[in-house]
Amino acid sequence: MTIHRTPPRRPALAGLLLLTAFAVAAANATEQAPRRPPEPFNVFIHASDPEDQELKEGLEKAAEELRERVAGRRSWFRVVDHAEEANITLRVINYRTSQTMMPKLERLFINGQVQLVERSEIVEFHYVDAVALGGSARGNLTGLDERESGTSLRNAASHLAEQLEEFCKDNYAALTSQ
Repeated sequence: MTIHRTPPRRPALAGLLLLTAFAVAAANATEQAPRRPPEPFNVFIHASDPEDQELKEGLEKAAEELRERVAGRRSWFRVVDHAEEANITLRVINYRTSQTMMPKLERLFINGQVQLVERSEIVEFHYVDAVALGGSARGNLTGLDERESGTSLRNAASHLAEQLEEFCKDNYAALTSQ
């Protein structure tokens, strides 16, 4: 006659492991941002006040375009007129443009043969820099638009609005603990 022995069960250890797994899952769930927040964040957008009048006008223009782009993300943001109402303050600190010549190869048919011809293309860049403050979170954000033609402040502001949404997702716990 053969006797098979089974190891004793350890329900306390299994329960502890299961409880730990639930605690870790719950902690991760609270740290991650939801797909959409229950209420949009109130955002106050303003331009910094430099002494240079030309820069000041550019910052005001960038801040106005940024208000429109952020307001378009209705599930995440609501633009407010006063800093006291805001969960997040977005201060536009720089707006600049630059151009550079970029070499570009093109295929041309010359006398029935394909030849590569190098030419230069002007590429224009638009940058909008801002600082986001909310709760205990702070972030430097940059919106960039880079194209051969049709670059605009609007596209750079749209990119910065995307960066603001990512900032909110990354810092969701700090922004909602107020």
